[in-house]
Amino acid sequence: MPPELFPRPTFSLNPEAGRTGPKLWVKRIVIWREPNVVLRDIPMRPGFNIVWSPDSQTEDSPIGHGGGKTTFCRLFRFCLGEDTFASDDLRHRIGEVFPKGCVGAEIILDSKVWIVLRSLGHRRRDVVQEGGSLDDLFSGEHQATGMAPLVDAITQSILGDSPKLMPSSIGSESAWKALLAWITRDQECRFSHVLNWRSPESNSSSPVVNRSGEDKLLVVRAILGALSINEVAAQQQEELQSKNVTGKKSDLDRLKWQLERARVNVYTKLRRDGEALSGTPVDVVLLKKAATEQFSKALNLPERVSSVDVEKARRERDVAKNEFNRLQGELKLLNGRIEEKQKIRPAIAAELPEAHARLLNENNPVCPICKVGIDKALAEGCGISTETCDLHSLQMEISRKRELLRALEQEISSLRQEEPALNAEVADAQNLFDELDASLRKIEQSMDVSSKSVRESQKLSEDVEEYEALLAEYDEAQSEASKNEDALEKTRLSIAKHRDASFTIILSLSNWFDIVLRELVPGDIRGSAKLDGNGLKLNVELGGYRSTVAIESLKVVAFDLAVLAMSMEKSLYFPGVLIHDSPREADLSEEIYKRLFLFAEKLEKSTSAPLFQYILTTTTAPPKAFQTRPWLCLEVKGAPAEQRLLKVDL
Repeated sequence: MPPELFPRPTFSLNPEAGRTGPKLWVKRIVIWREPNVVLRDIPMRPGFNIVWSPDSQTEDSPIGHGGGKTTFCRLFRFCLGEDTFASDDLRHRIGEVFPKGCVGAEIILDSKVWIVLRSLGHRRRDVVQEGGSLDDLFSGEHQATGMAPLVDAITQSILGDSPKLMPSSIGSESAWKALLAWITRDQECRFSHVLNWRSPESNSSSPVVNRSGEDKLLVVRAILGALSINEVAAQQQEELQSKNVTGKKSDLDRLKWQLERARVNVYTKLRRDGEALSGTPVDVVLLKKAATEQFSKALNLPERVSSVDVEKARRERDVAKNEFNRLQGELKLLNGRIEEKQKIRPAIAAELPEAHARLLNENNPVCPICKVGIDKALAEGCGISTETCDLHSLQMEISRKRELLRALEQEISSLRQEEPALNAEVADAQNLFDELDASLRKIEQSMDVSSKSVRESQKLSEDVEEYEALLAEYDEAQSEASKNEDALEKTRLSIAKHRDASFTIILSLSNWFDIVLRELVPGDIRGSAKLDGNGLKLNVELGGYRSTVAIESLKVVAFDLAVLAMSMEKSLYFPGVLIHDSPREADLSEEIYKRLFLFAEKLEKSTSAPLFQYILTTTTAPPKAFQTRPWLCLEVKGAPAEQRLLKVDL
């Protein structure tokens, strides 16, 4: 490798002031066959703890697998709040064998004791209390509480504001369970990737199962303090904008395809296959002109007549027809009124002679019965007639009828004066309608004669209009897409600035990652961690860039231990507890595996009191010095049954 421009940091741990132990650690795990019947009582301590299931050393000795290492890890997780303690099949089998079985833990959180008791049988019952002892849990009645009190206490004490930064797919309420997945990786994940924490096959019901790498990276960054609420908001905005840009690009591709299809269609019909469109409104003007010429030619009409003109002529003809019908109606109504008045006039005129005659008779009255003059009858008396004579009323009636007759004559005369003008309007409307109708019939007759070519020409005009609409839509979509891309680029630049703000934390992570790698791997090895728009990149150089299955497993182990070391120096949202279930099986070499034990010891002894709890399970024999207490907290075997974790064959 080239010489170092700057000295690389060496192992030197400066613990956070005031720290006297891990923020969170498990002091003891107890497994009961039934209440008060203990199967296992497993003490643990701050620092390095080993669970060992010795692998076979001879042909007759049992294999280390199947002793219960992974079940121990699952029970550990179960006591810290995970929903399940085994795969579905194994959980059901344990429930059948231990219907009254329980697992409990004494958990130290901020130097305070919390007691957890959870059922292993099919009937779920969880008890959590602050203070007390596991030994006293069966001495009296304890109300079931569920795991919420412990999860809430851990969240408030350790996670701080980080739950607010969790991705929406996980949610703030599941922040602790997401972190628990990281610090207690599934053995099924085989240390394959730094963000691979839970396997669907483990049936853990963890909120991180099947979540994207991007979402789990947000969890890591939130826990490290390398994520801000402003960046989360910007990322959410970027997600929406990115979907919008993708949608607009899809729309543009669709419109582009439609435009090309419309272009080919129009140019084929115009027999202009060799010409290219410029994609501007000029195309539309030229195409419209060509379509109009072709349509006019098909109709044998002047060039100025187009399909639009035909539709206009039809509309004008219909308007003229409606106007003609309206005027005809008015004329008919006028004639009706004149006729009605004329019918009334003779009746009124006929009543005038009768009234006049009655007036004469009244002036020289004669008795209608006896034909004797009234004067004489009045003088001598008449015993027959009772009628009286009213000359004034007769005179008034005659005057009224004469006045009514004069008014009627005037009204008839006035109506007749309107008739010539209305007749003229009707005649003009008739002429206009006939003229427009004849013109339209001529066009339609021409269209009937050459219906096929006319229909094709009409369709061509419609196709040109469709092309024009598509071109306008495409231009608008391009403009909108460009605006969206600009907005997305601005958002991404703001995210990059927010990401740059976490440079100090990522630099510290990178330094510790490099330190851990050098502690674990002999030779000239270099490691670095980098956070950019493509995610978290962990690079390892060992005689050049390396990327193999073994190197990936090494990265995962080194990354977790680097964060564990950082949590001892800085106030991260990391609990300081970590489990690695059988990392040797993830293709770590024997030398690296040995150095892993030595590094854990070095980490523990670097402070006056251990500030972490690191639990490692193994089938490979630990170095001799680590095969006893205080390092070894549990030893199990694959056989016989009584030496397995649950002391039975399931």
